[in-house]
Amino acid sequence: MPHFTIPISPQGAVLDAAVLVGDARRAALQKENLTVPDPQMIRALIDTGASISAIERKVLENLGLQQTGEAEINTPSTGATPVKIPTYDVKIAILAGRKGDLHFISETVQVTGSDLTQFGFGALIGTDILKKCVFHYNGADGHFTLAY
Repeated sequence: MPHFTIPISPQGAVLDAAVLVGDARRAALQKENLTVPDPQMIRALIDTGASISAIERKVLENLGLQQTGEAEINTPSTGATPVKIPTYDVKIAILAGRKGDLHFISETVQVTGSDLTQFGFGALIGTDILKKCVFHYNGADGHFTLAY
């Protein structure tokens, strides 16, 4: 099984990633002979507590994406009442090692648009992506491994 290992940062399991338009949007743009937006490079935090991945809103705007649905989410700050959040269709490429080494690209997934810039990263990689991977967090040795 292909895999990579990265040191744990002070923020946790953070890696390089790219956000791309989803397959349907790419096909629609190509059909109209329109330019497909370039992938948006980001830093992403692996969040095993998130059932749906989240992308910084500015990244979604840079890709010219429109809302495709809604997700109901619960967080410690929302309490027992779920909050409806807009969703967008994207593909997420996981990069590791030397800048630009592609290791894994998701199928088109729905992600939420979130304000993450104050945390220093552009995405939370949730279990919707991780369900296709094996994630090993080795805090004692200071690294994590992602196999896919």
